[in-house]
Amino acid sequence: MFFTTKYKVTVANKNIVLEVRSGSNLYKVLREHDLIDRMLCDGSSQCGKCKVKIIGSDINKPTKKERLVLAESSLDSGIRLACQYSVKSDIKVDTQEPSKRENVNPGIISMKVVKKTGEVEENEFKSFLNTDLFAPKTETPSPSLRSQEPVQEPELIVDESIDDEEETYDNIVSHETFAFSSQPTGITPPPQPEIREVTQDVKEEPAQPEETFKIISHINNGLEKEESYSNDGLLLIQLPDGIQYYHYSAGIGNIASKGMIKTGERLETLLEKQLVSDFIYNNINAKDIERVIIMLDDCYFEGKEMFNLVIYTSINVGTFLIEVLQPMQNHRDMVRFMRFVNQTPGKRLLIPLDSLEKAYFLDEGNLFELEASNTGYDGLLSLSEFNGKNPVIGLSDDLLETTIRDTFHLPDSISFTVFFHTAVIFMRSGLTDKRLQLRERSEVMDLMPLEITVKLGKHDGLKRFNIYRKQGCDLYIDQNALNGLNRFRLFIRSVISYAEKKFSNIDNIVFYTLTDSMTLAEDLLALSAVPKKYEKKLKTFSGDPSIYGVQFFQEKDIENYFKKRFGTHEVINLDEDVVFTDTQRECEQKIIS
Repeated sequence: MFFTTKYKVTVANKNIVLEVRSGSNLYKVLREHDLIDRMLCDGSSQCGKCKVKIIGSDINKPTKKERLVLAESSLDSGIRLACQYSVKSDIKVDTQEPSKRENVNPGIISMKVVKKTGEVEENEFKSFLNTDLFAPKTETPSPSLRSQEPVQEPELIVDESIDDEEETYDNIVSHETFAFSSQPTGITPPPQPEIREVTQDVKEEPAQPEETFKIISHINNGLEKEESYSNDGLLLIQLPDGIQYYHYSAGIGNIASKGMIKTGERLETLLEKQLVSDFIYNNINAKDIERVIIMLDDCYFEGKEMFNLVIYTSINVGTFLIEVLQPMQNHRDMVRFMRFVNQTPGKRLLIPLDSLEKAYFLDEGNLFELEASNTGYDGLLSLSEFNGKNPVIGLSDDLLETTIRDTFHLPDSISFTVFFHTAVIFMRSGLTDKRLQLRERSEVMDLMPLEITVKLGKHDGLKRFNIYRKQGCDLYIDQNALNGLNRFRLFIRSVISYAEKKFSNIDNIVFYTLTDSMTLAEDLLALSAVPKKYEKKLKTFSGDPSIYGVQFFQEKDIENYFKKRFGTHEVINLDEDVVFTDTQRECEQKIIS
């Protein structure tokens, strides 16, 4: 029978040894013996408060839920959620160590809440990602015209699962093609329905209505600073077909509820007409809100530029402080901006692969913007191979079997990560040289099976390799795409080497994408885009980071948040930098050697 083996669980800080069956849930084991408090979510992985430290070399790999809730540094040090840990070996557990940790890492809110009673509560929370946010929309009327259109009465739809464990890989990578659609807004309203309010099953701790908390936030200089903090905040995000909301509760240091309001009403119109308060009152059951952060999908209002990416403005409407963030040019500006929220002190090189027009270096909070015109980004991603709604999302290592997002329809594109991985297979199998130049069919006839060699060919004098071919569908990777990838990887390698020379050392290289890629780090190393010495320092983050906006509620306003976390902001034009030009020549030789 399964799970008949027994293992020892040693609770180090209590000097207790328990014998449990293989596969036992650690949270249930500890709770049964009164060794861990009953948490807010009672083991459903929502509150993140059952953190324990597992001591030893044979530790389970983090689950998807743990990667969402815990920081990378926590996971690396053995911190796990007890409710997610299945006992599969003898382990030593410390149930108090996580509460002693003070350093924070990307993607977390780490704070101590000091209540009036003197009780100190510490919370660590990593934002939950949503890959559907900030999709570019088709041309829409101006705000003044749009505000006169009849709109659909809001329908509240709540995403019941904050975690994405049940979301398939196919659904995630489908966004890689960067092809999105917008829903029409001019819909005649139906009769007034009863609004159904459904919230996450996250219970908020009782708190005095007028109680004020003091936050001890971890900031750039590593010192702790006390300041007053209002109770709750509301994050509203404009989507093509409605408004996403997140209700942040300072009482639990977490998202208390979230939902999607299907409506034709637009946030910029509500702002113009000063109807934000009414909209919240009619559609969202969130009490004691004193502050609202609104993220728009286009630029509608004047304001202050921040990091050359967004326009920021704030207004007081009734009892609310309303702060508005707008992208300067397109939705990717907002995505890049929100990724800065996911940073802590150190020397970190940030490379956004989904919008590689710039790279960024964070030097102990000081931000350096590294921009160059010849990244290969525009030419590569504009190719028709990567623009479609039903992409090939998987290709076997023998280049024969493909996986399609929607198997009931013919594919119309190739996902970006499949393209990366296919290039790696080409190099390893000898279909290309190290410059990513496709070989002639005659050169590989004796090396490759016939099923592969027949996929090699030419069209209008241009070499290409067919990924998928059926009647009415011909998908291929041609030499133009591979040339673009070659420039792409050269830019990445050159930026890394340039950062080494200018900033002495790099603590981490962080690659960002809007889509998930299980093999991205390995493929970048295999393509020589990243020196092998950084293999242990390479991190990848996927998904739209817009929800990181809940971290702004740690400070009195967004401007103050960035003042405390960032120092100087300098733009470096790499095209005019002699050191970068020399570095590119050096890296080109290293890549092909």
